[in-house]
Amino acid sequence: MALTATATQSVRLDILKALRIPHALVLETSFDRPNLKYEVIGKSKEALKQIGQLIKDRFKDQCGIIYCLSKNECVEVSNFLNQKCKIKTVYYHAGLAARQRVVVQKKWHTGDVQIVCATIAFGMGIDKPDVRFVIHNTLSKSIESYYQESGRAGRDNLPSVCIVLYQKKDFSRVVCMLRNGQGFKSEAFKTAMAQAKKMQQYCEQKAECRRQTLLEHFGESFDRKACKNGSNPCDNCLKTSL
Repeated sequence: MALTATATQSVRLDILKALRIPHALVLETSFDRPNLKYEVIGKSKEALKQIGQLIKDRFKDQCGIIYCLSKNECVEVSNFLNQKCKIKTVYYHAGLAARQRVVVQKKWHTGDVQIVCATIAFGMGIDKPDVRFVIHNTLSKSIESYYQESGRAGRDNLPSVCIVLYQKKDFSRVVCMLRNGQGFKSEAFKTAMAQAKKMQQYCEQKAECRRQTLLEHFGESFDRKACKNGSNPCDNCLKTSL
């Protein structure tokens, strides 16, 4: 049996091919998470102050994850929230020793701290049910990554919020990271770039339904009315229904 949480149609076919089970019975469930509200907010020049204010205004004393692109960004955001905003925060990235990682996870899991600022190293096996918000301080590298990371919110099926703080120059940082990782002439880089551009398009949508965009990426057709009239419409659907 092969299990996966977030595979596009082409990845599903790749899995069947790699495992040599082309005629396997495939069971799929909807990718829709009706309790999650999707938003994109323009990142201001004072991004750290902005994120601090956002948490104070909307997520006071609630459990959350802030995803960052780099280790330095994790530390910077965490230190700012702790020192300047008095919001209990820890940071988590691949550079931490295994023992430190366990300590950080435990503090967050038990509620000693409100927020974890993390790179994508933080994720596997995270099943804390009461994560009320996932904020991306920098956009993800792909729609798949974003769906997976934002999906760590609201595992208890209660309303939760997924926000991307977006500015154009962050996309350049993502490209830079991909180029360093893949080498810009390789096929892998071209694929990664195409995926990153889709994520950028998601962030720059002014009117389209964000939920519909995410679901259609995974090959699922979705009527935007269900978002608009649902309990947690995305920011764009909320604008059109006003």
